[in-house]
Formats: sequence, C-alpha cells, structure tokens
Amino acid sequence: MTDITPFRVKVSPKETDAVLERVARFSWDDHPMPVIAEGGDRWAYGADKDYLRQLCRHWTTAYDWRETEKTLNSFPHYKAEIDGFKIHFIHQKGSGEGAALLLTHGWPGSVLEFMEALPRLTNPERFGGDAKDGLDVIAPSLPGYGFSSRPPKPIGPRGTAALWEKLTRQLLGYESYIAQGGDWGAAVSGWLGFDHALQKGGGCRAIHLNMFGLRAGGVSPETEEEKAWAQSAAMMMEMEMAYFRMQATKPQTLSYALMDSPVGIAAWIVEKFHRWSDIRPKKPEDKPRGDHIENAHGKDALLGNIMLYCLTRSFATSTWFYRGLFEEGSMELPPGETVRVPCGIARYPGEFIPFPPRRMVEATYSGLIRDESFPRGGHFAAMEEPQLFAEDLWRFARALAL
Repeated sequence: MTDITPFRVKVSPKETDAVLERVARFSWDDHPMPVIAEGGDRWAYGADKDYLRQLCRHWTTAYDWRETEKTLNSFPHYKAEIDGFKIHFIHQKGSGEGAALLLTHGWPGSVLEFMEALPRLTNPERFGGDAKDGLDVIAPSLPGYGFSSRPPKPIGPRGTAALWEKLTRQLLGYESYIAQGGDWGAAVSGWLGFDHALQKGGGCRAIHLNMFGLRAGGVSPETEEEKAWAQSAAMMMEMEMAYFRMQATKPQTLSYALMDSPVGIAAWIVEKFHRWSDIRPKKPEDKPRGDHIENAHGKDALLGNIMLYCLTRSFATSTWFYRGLFEEGSMELPPGETVRVPCGIARYPGEFIPFPPRRMVEATYSGLIRDESFPRGGHFAAMEEPQLFAEDLWRFARALAL
C-alpha cells in the first residue's frame, strides 16, 4: 500500500477527437429499426434509433468534453495503490465535524453521478441546510472503471469492499464511516456493513442504500403485498436482465463488439439510463413530450458519462465486475446471518429493482432504522434528484448521532 497521490483529469484533444471521428463515421443505414405503431414504445426493442442518432449529432456538434473535465476538476482527485490496485477517488472535506461518507457508484454509471449531489453533501449550508450536517465525502471509481486501473482479473463487490475499508481507514485515517450506494454500490456497501462493521473491528458504522443489494437466503414472500412484489421482480428479471447474464458469463465477447464503437457503447449504456430512470415529466413544459429520457438526463450529462467510458477505455473491464460477483460467490449472506449495522433505505419510484416490503428488507438488514419513500427519482438517484438524495443523507447521518 502506498501514499496518496493528487490527480487531475486531463485528456488530450487527440484522444477526444479520435472518439468523435468514430462517431461521425458510424453508418446509420446499416442499423434498421422495426416499424413502431404510432404512440408505441420506441425503446421496446432496445435503444431507440431516432433518439440515439440525435444524441450522436449533439455529440459531434455541440457537446464539449472540456466542460465535463472542468466539472470533474472542481473537486480534489487522488490515486492510491491498494493491494495492487490503483484506485482513483474524490475526497472532499465537508463543513461539519468530519463524519465520513463513502459513496460507491455502479454500472453503467461513474463518479459523474455524484457531481451535483457532492457539494450538497459537503456544504449543505449552500443549499438550505445546516453547515453542521456537512460530511467528508470519499467517492472512488470501482476497480476497472474510469480512472481506476484495470484489474488483472475480475473482482466483485465483496473484494471491492475490502479495498474501500483499507482506503478509508488505513490511507485516509477515518476511524469510522457511513457507506452509501445504489447498483453495485449497494452490494459493496452491504458487504462493508457485513464484513467490516464497527462491531467486527472494521470502520463501517452504518449503511444507506437506494437499491436492494445483498439479501438473506431462504426468505419467502408471505403476505399478498410480498407475493405481488416477488411476481413483479420475477417479471423484471425476465425482461430486463439479459445484459446481466451476458456481462456475468461472457463479458470478454461483449467487449470485442463494443470497445471500438463509441456509438455501440452509447447504445448499450443509454438504453439503461432510459429504462432505469424516472422519465416522467417533472415540469409543465415537459408534458408535451411525455415520458422521455431527457426528463431525467440531459444530453450533455449522458454524453459525459459515455465519454468517460470511451476515453478511459474501461467499458470492457467495467463489465468484468459482473463476472467477479459470481467468482466471489453471490450476493446472498451466509445462512442465518444479517447485516446488523444501522441501515437506511431510500425508495425511489423509478428504481427498476425496487425494495421489497419492509419485513423482507429487515430479514437481510436487521439494523434498519430508516425507510423513506420519495415522489420522484430512479436508479441514478444522486444524478436525477441530487437535492432529495442529499437531504435524505443529512437526515440519516443526523439520526445516527442521536
């Protein structure tokens, strides 16, 4: 394990131009789109060609990576070597008393998900909150993602949790921390709460989740509400998880298909942002277009995240994380065990893997102390609703201090 090194995001014009040239050369005529009835779901077969084409036109004519780079560099970045991994992370001190919040992103996201939420978490007094609630935020890039190094072989959420424990306690010197996450971040945070809890000699004092990650084995639905949830979850698995099976079994084959095609990467990623986000109209001016991806994410935000995958050449190793899960075992806890640290959950209506009813949540997270539902937001909660996300975490951290 080595010292922490400051890092600044800087990508050469040659690299950005190379991506844009491949986007501009893409042959749209080679990709027919099935005829969709008027008013039908244009995303039913996958990424909508019309929207993807609009996005790529914006990519080559209006989007500016330098603005994304500027946003990233408005926060302090570092790299550190931990057990052979070179991990990139943001570490921003807060206005409060030094309580640490460890934020973990997932796939197909990145640390860019936290750009608007991060200043709200560190300096709530700038956004209508109390300066005393300000948190020190650590936001790492998962191994094989973004500016973190490529792992020599797949690593999953449990192995990553061990890296995060060393980063937060041994390198940054925090005695304890709150772990927060959605998507893979929910699984990583769950393992932090299980393997590295304060009562086990670790540093994780609590966890906060916006997706149902780890779960106890052998928990069956009993009530009508629970059975309805289980039936809905099974349907979702059937309709939406083909990508998961591919990335968990043959990620290398997928990488050959997409690594040299920025448009292919964009299609693979943006289809998930469409399906997993709360795309309902937020404002009266949104209503004419109805449910639309840009009700949740503007083109520049989508392209910033896509460009991060393209410029760091990390799409292939990002998908390895799925294979890493199965090589580690699964997301099921050992029989009879629960995550006992204090836990808060946030239910967002657009989440595609919603939490089950409370009894089933408590069967896994027996330390559950906060169960909140929100009127809007989806899978990418910090990115879609940064103020709601931050306010919930202020309240959760405050409750832990009582």
